[in-house]
Amino acid sequence: MVFKKAFFFLFCFLTFLALLYGHPAENRSARDGSFDGGAQKYLFPLLGDWIKGQVRAPVFLIEYVDFQCPVCKRYNETVNKLLKDYQGNLSVIYRHKPSQTHPYAFIAALSAEAAGLEGRFWPMVDLLFENQERWAGVADPIKLFKEYALALNIPEEKFMQNLRKPELRDKIFKDLQSSFILGMTRVPSFILGGERIPNPQSYEDFKILVEAALIKSKKRELVHEHADFRVVLDGKPIDFSAPKYQSRFGQEIDPYVHLHHGNGRVIHKHKRGITLGYFFKTLGMELSKDRFVLDTGEKFEVRNGKVLLLFVNGKLEPSLDAYEPRDLDRILIYYGPFVDKLIAKEISSVSDEACIYSLKCPQRGKPPDEECVGQLGSDCQ
Repeated sequence: MVFKKAFFFLFCFLTFLALLYGHPAENRSARDGSFDGGAQKYLFPLLGDWIKGQVRAPVFLIEYVDFQCPVCKRYNETVNKLLKDYQGNLSVIYRHKPSQTHPYAFIAALSAEAAGLEGRFWPMVDLLFENQERWAGVADPIKLFKEYALALNIPEEKFMQNLRKPELRDKIFKDLQSSFILGMTRVPSFILGGERIPNPQSYEDFKILVEAALIKSKKRELVHEHADFRVVLDGKPIDFSAPKYQSRFGQEIDPYVHLHHGNGRVIHKHKRGITLGYFFKTLGMELSKDRFVLDTGEKFEVRNGKVLLLFVNGKLEPSLDAYEPRDLDRILIYYGPFVDKLIAKEISSVSDEACIYSLKCPQRGKPPDEECVGQLGSDCQ
């Protein structure tokens, strides 16, 4: 009983934090049906999301769920049927939204994540929903959750160790916070193909929406542009190949601009209007005309003889943060003393790999497997 209450109070505290520290501007825009850049990313798969089905399916369904919610249980059956009927064309992502009205929902979400660390997230999800009435009606559901873990060949000790890991609570909190940012007020709530949808009232209604999303995905013009870039701050180049800056297909840090394949030298852009300022913001950094701020908080400001300059294809570009990378650009962001030889050396050090990704220099080989390649404006289907 003490264990149950501790988790319940923890959930209430996390919910309070989400409400307290949520982003008001984003919440307002979500309520009127529009989303700014910060909120819009949650309409797409993110790093850390659990994906069921083909990762490269043309349409994805994101559901915010509460494992103690009876309606969510019924929709789980519907979603599993959709996955079977649209195999290869639909993928499903579950994000957590435990409700305060369901005292065991948070513990159940933790149990699913604990099983997920052992590669058994989706089987645990099914067990939680299948046995919902049983565990929701007992004084201590942990005992039953341990039984479900054992049924999935997860040792009890390992399951309990995972259950106590703080990163699992953080994961649930992030899901919960994203639901507030998107203005999701109930469970379940759905996003289909990057757009919020009303909860379908029947399986046939759901099929109609999926069919429409599939048609839209076929008509949508995908664009993919590439630019080489290099950032040098006080003589030190920044290594963007670090995992925290990298995306995977279907789990992009930002759906419109990102880095991947462990390559920290080539920007991948999927939408017009994406600027360097926006790109660095997605990585937790800040670029302006007066300073460059790393995701660590370290600042490089224009003062004491230090300059912050942008060079594109060897030429000085005054727009800096407002500059929109173009296909095959070679970009240098330089901070330091204005010394011609130093700058010339750094310009020559910018990589020349974008043409490989854009298939403009086939003699140099093929790029890693990508969903879509080509210049902006091309039909990548």
